[in-house]
Amino acid sequence: MSRFFRMTYALAVLAALAPGQTGRAIAQPPASEPEDLLVFAAASTKDAVDEVLRSFAESRPNASVRASYGSSAALAQQLQLGAEADLFLSANQRWVDALEEKGHVASRHDLLGNRLAAIVPADSKLKLTAPEDLLSDRVQRIAIGQPDSVPAGIYARQALTRLGLWERLKPKAVGSADVRQALAFVETGAAEAGIVYSTDAAISKRVKVAFALDEKLSGPIVYPLALMKQARDKPAATALYEAFQSDKAAKVFRRYGFSARGLASDDMP
Repeated sequence: MSRFFRMTYALAVLAALAPGQTGRAIAQPPASEPEDLLVFAAASTKDAVDEVLRSFAESRPNASVRASYGSSAALAQQLQLGAEADLFLSANQRWVDALEEKGHVASRHDLLGNRLAAIVPADSKLKLTAPEDLLSDRVQRIAIGQPDSVPAGIYARQALTRLGLWERLKPKAVGSADVRQALAFVETGAAEAGIVYSTDAAISKRVKVAFALDEKLSGPIVYPLALMKQARDKPAATALYEAFQSDKAAKVFRRYGFSARGLASDDMP
């Protein structure tokens, strides 16, 4: 073999082994595919869910997790119309039931519990100690979620109906798009009182709890978590679904005032 051909051959071998080439000897493992996840969650869970998602993202660096918050009814309707969320955390079972009946749910788990509380602005002089006090002429507006669709409003109407107060208080009711908007109405003084979840009352320094409503009146307030059918084959979605049910997540939810159903020490604080 001539000197020219020996040099040409040697250069060809070196090129084949050079970084960035496709030779088997230097093949690199493919980069992990990015994992994009979207979670739909009830407005009342925002602070706690944000924290759970941050923790999950730290443990799974390749995952990009977004959350969309709002009324459970509105979020469920979006899912029925084809929204591609991977998980849905609803403030009541009604909307997950509807999605399940239409074949949109791969798996579900009753994750959280909550309670209702009547609130007034932090500087209010009103003395409200029982639901009957809402009949006072000094209470002109009562902020609640829309009673036909927003879970907090549905529960509030149910509680007041069982007390025989709903029809008398209905003219005072100011419906809101979700429970956080009802909270904002009271915070800003747009309503003299409101009925929200106890967890919402706990996160605001601009309101105070006037009294709690007995759970027997509203019925159990249960937040089911659903893994959507379209996400059942996504490992990251399944991992997040399980992360929400972990002891670590339960501690976060309890810190924000939720009861973590199905786990030890799940009593409300």
